[in-house]
Order: sequence, then C-alpha cells, then structure tokens
Amino acid sequence: MATPKVAILGMFLESNRFSRTMGEEQFKQQVHFAGDDITQDARSPNPRLMKEYVGFYSGMDQRGDWEPVPILVTGCGAGGAADHGFFVEVLQEIEGELAKVGKLDGVYIGNHGAMITTEEQDADGVFYQEIRRMVGPDVPIVITLDPHGNVSETMVNSVDIAVSYLTDPHIDHADRGVEVAGLLHELWDGMKPHVFSVRLPIVPPNVATFTGSGAFGEMVDMGQSRLRPEICNVSILGGFAFSDTWKNGLTIIVTGRDDGTHARALAKDLADYGWANRARFICEAEPMEDAVARIVGTGKDPSLLPSIYSDLGDNCGAGGPSCTTWMLEAVHNAGAKGALIYNFCDPVLAAEAHALGVDATFTATFNGDDWGEGGQKDHVAEAKVLGLYDDTVIGRHGIVKGKTIYPGPMALLDLGGVQVVVVSRRVVGNDPIYGEVLGIDFSEIRSIVVKVRSSFPVGFDEFIAAENIHFVDTPGRTSPMLKRMPFESLPRPVYPLDSGFDWQNPL
Repeated sequence: MATPKVAILGMFLESNRFSRTMGEEQFKQQVHFAGDDITQDARSPNPRLMKEYVGFYSGMDQRGDWEPVPILVTGCGAGGAADHGFFVEVLQEIEGELAKVGKLDGVYIGNHGAMITTEEQDADGVFYQEIRRMVGPDVPIVITLDPHGNVSETMVNSVDIAVSYLTDPHIDHADRGVEVAGLLHELWDGMKPHVFSVRLPIVPPNVATFTGSGAFGEMVDMGQSRLRPEICNVSILGGFAFSDTWKNGLTIIVTGRDDGTHARALAKDLADYGWANRARFICEAEPMEDAVARIVGTGKDPSLLPSIYSDLGDNCGAGGPSCTTWMLEAVHNAGAKGALIYNFCDPVLAAEAHALGVDATFTATFNGDDWGEGGQKDHVAEAKVLGLYDDTVIGRHGIVKGKTIYPGPMALLDLGGVQVVVVSRRVVGNDPIYGEVLGIDFSEIRSIVVKVRSSFPVGFDEFIAAENIHFVDTPGRTSPMLKRMPFESLPRPVYPLDSGFDWQNPL
C-alpha cells in the first residue's frame, strides 16, 4: 500500500436529556478544530483534543508513514442534547471536506457514544451511518467509545471496529487510540473482523460502573482475562442512563479475528454474567445530612483525615449545571470550617468578583445566572475575594494531565470557613490545578465537595486516601437514584427500574 490516507473526524458529546441544549457556541468554547489544526493540536505537548485522538496519532506515527486527513473534530464534554441544526451542519461540513480529499484508506472517529440531538435519539448511529455513506462500503472505519456510550445496532453495523475505554475513572483514552491505530493496520493487512454485540435490559446508575470494584469491573476484568489471538477486542459499555433513549442498556461488543466462534462464546458468557449479577447494579450513596455532619466534624477535629465528597446530583461530567446550591447551602449554614466547594459554575458571580478585585468583600448570590434546578433557591452569603485567574490551565494530575483547558474567568471566594472555586465555564473539578492557580494549598483543606462523580479520585489521590471518598445523595438532574428521574424513552422493563422479569440471551 502506498502511504495510507486516514480521515480524522468526530463529534463528541455525552447527552443528558434533562440538561440544557448544547449548541454551536458551547461546542466551540470547548473543542472545535478543523483541518490541519487537528493534527497540530494532537501532536502538541499540551493538546486540547480528547486524548483518544492524541493516542491515535501517536499509534499511527509509531507504525510508519501515513497521511492524516484532518476534517473536523468538535466536542462539548457532557451536557444536554445537541442542537439538531448544528449536528446537521457538522455532518454537512464533513461531507463537503471529504468530497475534496479523494480516495481514503481509513477513517478514525472518536465520538463519546451517548449523544442525542433535539430531534434524534441515536445521533451517534446516524453520524456513523452518514460517514459510511460518504466514504463508501470498502473504507475501514474504526472508532473509540466511552464506556458510558449507548450502543445501537446502527452504530455497530456502520463501522468495522469499535473499541471503548477499559477504565472508570477513565485513564486509558490515549491507550485505546493507540489500540485502534493498530487494529486499522490489521484491517489493511487483511484481518476480517467478526463482531458480536448484545444489549442487556440493565441501565446501571453511573456509580455502579466503576472498574476497580463491583459487577461492572468484574465483567471488564473477565473480558480482558479471556483475550486470545482469536479475539482482538472486548468492550463493555455500561451506558448513560440520563440520555433516556430506546437504546439504553449495558452492552457487550466482542470483536474476533477468526470465524467468530470464540468471540460469540465470550460475548454470551459476559452477557450471562451481567444478567446473573443484575442486582448488584444499584446506587450506594449516603444522605446529605450525614455528609454535612462529617464535614463539620472534620473541620473541628484535626486528628481526622481529610475527606472528599461527590455531589452526585450535580455531576458536571454527566451534564449537571455545576451550580446547584443544596450542598453549598447545607455546608455553609452548618458552620463548617476548612471546606471547599469545587467547581461552582456561575459566570455572573465570577465576573462580579473580577470587577471588585482581590480582598474585596461583597454579598455573593450563588446561582445568580439561574442555571439551577426547579425548586432550588439562590444561596446568598457574605464573601471575600481571595484569588482571581483568567487564563488557560494545563492539567496536572489525573485524567486531564497535560491537557490544555480554559475554564473562563475564575474566582476563589471565602464565606468564612467555606471556600468556593467559581468558574465561568463548566469544567469538571477532577484536577487540583483549578484551585492551585487561585492560591489554594490542598494540604490545608479538610473537606472537598466536588461536582463530579468518577474522575476525581485519581486527581486528588495525593491529598485524599481512597477510604475517605464519599458519594452523597443530593438532588439534581444527575442523581443516580434513577427511580426519581422522569424517564420517557428507556426500554421497559429494565433493571433496576423494574424487577420480576426475565431475559433470554440472544447469543
């Protein structure tokens, strides 16, 4: 083969149906690269692109000469549904650019897998199907997925190989990009993949998809332990309940190199294991009152080790607005000391703090931009501005290490024992860097309340021991107490919302 030409493209979004619509503005604020800017960023020391793209470039570069054909990559992390008009515009732009490049030897797409639009529940399926139409039936398409993707038959059937991350918290994005680069080379060498996928009627709450423990982690370990030359990949996706689609459900994808016998058998065994362990896919979280009492106690007793608390109902990484005030109000009203709320998204409040300057005191209204949940009231408190920052940061630790991020103007406010990091853009508080640039010494913080569900343990492990991580049952549109959520489109019956039904494995 002459120097192979591979198109690079994608639209990355984890959609929470109960959150605000994500339009062109929101995508372009986070990741939006076209043409050679994609390649330049992917090969830079501190990229803004999702790390799977960085890994794919690295994997291809390691394997010899190739010609990247960068088209368009846009991404918005987690939010609501994508504006359908913008979704269509992205596909149209991709089609126009693909028409200019001539014959391709491959396509790489790094979508999340849980995107919906304001009009389409299977947006990723439509995206892959359209790309297949554009490039034709014979061009290999390889994709990476987040294990919280919701998988449809259209998604699987429109591509040659699908690979999801193996970890939650996600720390192997780049590795999976490297892996699909290798699999693309195998396709060029004549490997014929045999793909078997099965979706179970299980919609796990996101706290039940950690890979370090629990039934989901055991399924991932089981799949990896049975890899053999006849099987090139095992991907297990717990899905994302808050997308609220007809295709929700824990999904297993096993890709074989042989006639498929071994891949089918493994997919069947994994599905059987998942169904047998369905009762373990439940949420375990402590009441907010208990968490607040512990935070107060930790502030009073220096002999107690510092702790970190996940505000589960306002998980920024799952589409939460990152500005609900229930935990903030409870901790502040309880008179806690040494506590930190991290990160609170309120651009109006951040702008006010910047206008006043460091050391200023003022009456701060949290949730002044009306981002919050129905029934929530603003929290008003006297605040002192301790620090200000308005520049990019480079992730220092955890899953965003080395990544360039712009959180917008930030402020560190002191409410008299409770500090709050206020950001202007929703950025997941999974790295200490956002506080450190504001002057926070995390070794002096007694309790941290983060608006994120999974990625923070690997970001704060230098300050907080694993046994001092707590998950708090708080209100909000990312509550893992799924029976509280107003689902409309989930397939029924489905566990854990329903019980007393049986399921037959189709494999």
